[in-house]
Amino acid sequence: MRHKNVWLITAFSLIVCVLHAVMLQSPFNNYVYTSTFKVIAFLLCPLIYFKISKGRTVKEFFSLLSMNKDRKNIRFSFLLGFGVFAVIVAAFVIAQPFIDQAMVAEALDSYGITRNNAVFVFFYIVLINAAVEELFFRGFIFMSLYNMNLKRYAHIFSSLLFALYHVTILNAALAPGIFILSIAGLVAAGLIFNALALRCKSIGGSLIVHISANFALTLMIGAYYVFFIF
Repeated sequence: MRHKNVWLITAFSLIVCVLHAVMLQSPFNNYVYTSTFKVIAFLLCPLIYFKISKGRTVKEFFSLLSMNKDRKNIRFSFLLGFGVFAVIVAAFVIAQPFIDQAMVAEALDSYGITRNNAVFVFFYIVLINAAVEELFFRGFIFMSLYNMNLKRYAHIFSSLLFALYHVTILNAALAPGIFILSIAGLVAAGLIFNALALRCKSIGGSLIVHISANFALTLMIGAYYVFFIF
């Protein structure tokens, strides 16, 4: 049974990420369409799996968002989130000479992100997108595999898939060197999020840090490439 469940988690998660990547390369590559698809697929996939495997209930799955008033870990997560925010902002400013602004602007335009909808898109990325990704990559993939005592596989597979999932998006806007560094950074981020999930026994801590990272990225992208504040 465990062997079957491992293959189900691996297959389901790979299929969803591949379909999302294909959609990004299709005529439906509009942020409204791709975001709607991702929210539905990333939530429906684990729920179907839990129904087949008779694992968690829907209530148990979404309860992973809670930290059960664990003040110590909440404080730690916020401090780490602040540090991640500062590092991303600093790295973004330093990397500006190596980022092709025209490529970024073209990528944003191809995804249907404009000044008119940027605030809504950024709100979605910071809050909804972060929660959906944490439920999928940490709550579903990582914690399910880890609880089967496949600890090493859980860490490696979930963090690699988390990074590769962003490949199509990043590849359209970054030079090769920065692209490779970004993938390495995403793998590291996935491992950190996994560690936080274990520490907090939920995805609450990793969600706080994920929101902080998304906020830093959207703030910098919006300031530099959408509203041209800098």
